[in-house]
Amino acid sequence: MIKIKHLFDAVEPDDGQRLWVEPIGLTRDLREWCAVDRLLSGIEPPIVIWRWFQEHPEGYEYFRGKYHEYLGKSKRKSGLMRLATAGLTENFTLIHQGDDPNQNSATALYEYLTELQAYRQPD
Repeated sequence: MIKIKHLFDAVEPDDGQRLWVEPIGLTRDLREWCAVDRLLSGIEPPIVIWRWFQEHPEGYEYFRGKYHEYLGKSKRKSGLMRLATAGLTENFTLIHQGDDPNQNSATALYEYLTELQAYRQPD
């Protein structure tokens, strides 16, 4: 199961791996304090569109569309598919820093991964 949480949300036992999805890094102290296990490098939103979204929080649909377009052209397509497939059997949590719990980088990535899950080949 894929969960979405804000950086400062409480850590729960069923969070699994806690994955940072933002294009900005975290200090070692903040990473440890918030129990972030990995930074998802290469599949975070491009910094230009991410910054635009920070300045235009009402523009989630545009942000999500551009981010999904970026992911669709990504060289990390096989990694994205593995992550989507893992979400069917394993717990992991996508961690974001956005103010809106429903419209943020983690939600946009979650939506992309669930679309990939629908298109994966059956076992």
